[in-house]
Amino acid sequence: MICLDPFCVAIWLSAEELSKIDPANVNMQIRDGAALRASLVLSLTEKTEEKNCHLLLLKVEKAKCHQYNPVSHFVLFYYLLRNKTSKYKERETISALYSYPRNVIVVSYKDDTYFNIFPMDIQGYIPGSDLYLLGLRTTNITLEKILNTKKLVVCDTDTIDVKTIYSLGKHLSAAPPKVEELPFKTINSELFGFPVPDLIGSYHEIEIIRHQKMGYHMLLVGRIVNTTKLKTDTASLYHIGYLEYKKSSYREAFQDVY
Repeated sequence: MICLDPFCVAIWLSAEELSKIDPANVNMQIRDGAALRASLVLSLTEKTEEKNCHLLLLKVEKAKCHQYNPVSHFVLFYYLLRNKTSKYKERETISALYSYPRNVIVVSYKDDTYFNIFPMDIQGYIPGSDLYLLGLRTTNITLEKILNTKKLVVCDTDTIDVKTIYSLGKHLSAAPPKVEELPFKTINSELFGFPVPDLIGSYHEIEIIRHQKMGYHMLLVGRIVNTTKLKTDTASLYHIGYLEYKKSSYREAFQDVY
């Protein structure tokens, strides 16, 4: 997932994989073993060739969740998950896109007058190409600064607890906490010198090579210029949707916090 309005996804394929599909019309399924969790109908908006892969940007035309029977499905989306900021179709699409665990990362940015560190999960690493995709809200003040310097650091969330992640996501990017006010100690990244949490297991230093406005989000395509591993055995926090959580055996992270 790279954008929420309109809903868009990115898919990267090898030349051989691309030759086996019609990229103009893609039907995508999310499965847990044999169980179908979600299905999406996608339409192609752009196809580019990157290092060792073909990158497809696609718009979500239809989405359907399959975790419940049709009656329970309707009651959940129309009544129980109802809110003032989204429509029925939007709630179902979000749930479909969160039907698999989405890796939570921490992004660090710093220049001479500004510093911000925040979590996000609209992102993806393309193995074998050293490319990293990030979808940042166009209203995020840090976005313009990143586009000016074309640098950022992406960290894993190895031993960062959930409450700390939420605290990093609550502040407005216009007034982020100072480095000394963070709820953890930091170290400086090897190449850029950006502060990163000392709780992480690894980080990537990334140079932005191009960007594209997709709607509510700006797609950033970055190239990893340095990777530093601080630990050999690392983990990460993941974000899953409500329906997938209720139909899975995942433990709630807060069970380990309180």
